[in-house]
Amino acid sequence: MRINCNISALIANNSLTKGQTALDKSIERLSSGLRINHAKDDAAGMAIAKKMHTQIKAVGQASNNSSDGIYVVQTAEGALGEVENMLQRARELAVQAADGSYGDDDREAIQKEIDQILNEVDRISTDTEYNTMPLLDGTLSRRCYSDINDVSVISTTNKVAAGDYKINVTSPATRATATINKFAGTVTADQAGSVNINGADITINAGDTFDDIYDKIIAGCNVVNVDVDNSSGNIDLTNKAYGEKNELTVKFDSDKVAALFGMAKETTSAGKDCEASLGDGFAGTASLRTDGKVITIKDVNNFEMKVEVPGDTTFNNGNVKVTDIGIMCIQAGANEGEQIEIDIPRTDTHTLEINDINVSTAKGAEIALDKLDKAISRVSAVRSKLGAYQNRLEATVSSLDEYNVNITSALSGIEDCDMADEMTEYTAQSVIAQAATSVLAQANERPQTILQLLQ
Repeated sequence: MRINCNISALIANNSLTKGQTALDKSIERLSSGLRINHAKDDAAGMAIAKKMHTQIKAVGQASNNSSDGIYVVQTAEGALGEVENMLQRARELAVQAADGSYGDDDREAIQKEIDQILNEVDRISTDTEYNTMPLLDGTLSRRCYSDINDVSVISTTNKVAAGDYKINVTSPATRATATINKFAGTVTADQAGSVNINGADITINAGDTFDDIYDKIIAGCNVVNVDVDNSSGNIDLTNKAYGEKNELTVKFDSDKVAALFGMAKETTSAGKDCEASLGDGFAGTASLRTDGKVITIKDVNNFEMKVEVPGDTTFNNGNVKVTDIGIMCIQAGANEGEQIEIDIPRTDTHTLEINDINVSTAKGAEIALDKLDKAISRVSAVRSKLGAYQNRLEATVSSLDEYNVNITSALSGIEDCDMADEMTEYTAQSVIAQAATSVLAQANERPQTILQLLQ
């Protein structure tokens, strides 16, 4: 028997220390609910868990981002719904104006309502916002630039890739013109009558001078989108719109009135659509169509670009640069590159090509019907695209939420404490600690027996 080293006590104390450490760890797990509280508990598990924590937070934010994207799309689509309703009303008015039972005054009143409708379409395009961000003025669409003055890109589909596109205008768009020749003196009684210019009736009274008739023509032509100028000494008429569809008709009610101005009883002239060809940047399958100053280029896979060129001008290798700047990117995932692009084109009257419609004449009403039909079709197409965006974003939110549930479940399996198992461990370690304490007390009593021998 030895008294310098109480081996039994040391063994008991060591066991008690180990048991107490295990008991403390068990208490920590039970109180925190976590299996891994420190890196030493499970180094690999903690590394994986921290990555999962990062992923869960990022996925949650991506889901919120996608929800915000849905609200953006809903706001834009709702505004376009109102635009489409107004265009339907404008078309109804154009049908009304095309009816032969309506006179010029009636058509002028109809045109005033159409003008208000077009102004409201432009206001919606300018003022529709989400969180102060414009939605329908082209801010959220591809940006396009040209090195030719007055060349503007009306619209592009999202299938038009960023890059440079070359366009040649070989023959310019022109406008219909007519000239009413000057006469001397005043109108006699047998020369009195009227002249109709693109549907605008101008009365020619006995005693009128050339200047009197000029003033009447200015007032009448202002309603039918015809420019009037007398800098040459004659009355030069020019249709404000370019292209072969936009004619200019001057019709006198009698040969005598026509003879007063040295003209035929009825003359009709038409403008000319521009002629163009495609250069670098466009595929060999691309085709173009011209309408006045507007060039529409189409290709496979829904590629479409509409460009408005200046009238009365030709050029070679006019460059149109298309960039991806402006497109809204929704960060719809937890990692780089997981984005959904939202491209909302400009939808004002200029882009829809209805800014110059005029129903003051029956022919003008027919042209307006064609333009309004195309505008309604374009707005419907944009709304359909927005609906597709919304469906995709809703599916993304659902997918992200499901992913979040699954990864959280996996994280729980790695990080969380199984309370039942840990309670069993706690009970076992508690019993061991109590036993070790009791044994240590007895081991500390053993040296006392040696004292009895020494006595």
